[in-house]
Amino acid sequence: MAVNLNPSIKHKLNPFISQPYFRRDAEQTRSHRIKRKIKLGPKHIIISFLLIGGLFFLVQKAYLFLITWDRLEVDRIEIRCAKPGLKNSIQGFFQGKRLGNLLLLDIGGMQEIIKSYTWVRDVHMKKIFPSTVYIEITERVPIAIIKKDRFYLIDRDGVLLEEVQLAENSGLPLIADSSGFEKDFEDKFELALNCLENLTPEQKRMIKTIDMSKYRCVSVKLNQNSPWLILGESDFSNKIREYMDKRLYFAKFGELQSINMRFKDRFILTPEKNLSNKQISLPEKEGS
Repeated sequence: MAVNLNPSIKHKLNPFISQPYFRRDAEQTRSHRIKRKIKLGPKHIIISFLLIGGLFFLVQKAYLFLITWDRLEVDRIEIRCAKPGLKNSIQGFFQGKRLGNLLLLDIGGMQEIIKSYTWVRDVHMKKIFPSTVYIEITERVPIAIIKKDRFYLIDRDGVLLEEVQLAENSGLPLIADSSGFEKDFEDKFELALNCLENLTPEQKRMIKTIDMSKYRCVSVKLNQNSPWLILGESDFSNKIREYMDKRLYFAKFGELQSINMRFKDRFILTPEKNLSNKQISLPEKEGS
């Protein structure tokens, strides 16, 4: 029997030529099957709506159950606050009040109530399930005593915290103005604040009074017997350091009412009024 061991190119290509026709038929068959699978009738649509409706019904029932569940009624308020008086005041406000379900509690409304307290700078609240509200309070910190119509503690935001009696041992500087801050309070306080923030901790403890009577000018008094240091509106720390380094030199001129340090190349010394009204202008190099 004869066998053709070297088939023609036509016979070699036959499998490849016929294969695309076979693949196309298979793809058409699968396409028809897919079309038959994704075809939906009225029955399927009705069942889908019933399932979705049932799901919403269950969610609604669960929600109604949770907002009426006794175990989610707020029965405890935890307050973290470093100022005991403020903490007691806030606790007293909420004591005996029914806050209702924890899920429905208006955290934003409670925050606004707490922020209305003068000593509260910021408040953070969170719900702790099943029935606790946690409140963390950031208190305002007084940085000075300010003299307006009366004496008040004031913080760095310019908020008057409470009326106080002026005391030498308060540990806070007094900020004063000859007009009682009737005008330009914000600008004057901002400049006084810039002065305090420019000082070192040691220098802050030295300041007894900051006077803002002069326009855009800070004057400070370090103690009862020190002259007024007229510092201007910048470089406060260096000027105070310079005065401290040259105290003995300034003492040679007797009791001084003020030392004007606003100018870079000289000091202007004003003696006490009961001694002389004459000002002394000293080049800075003489004080070295």
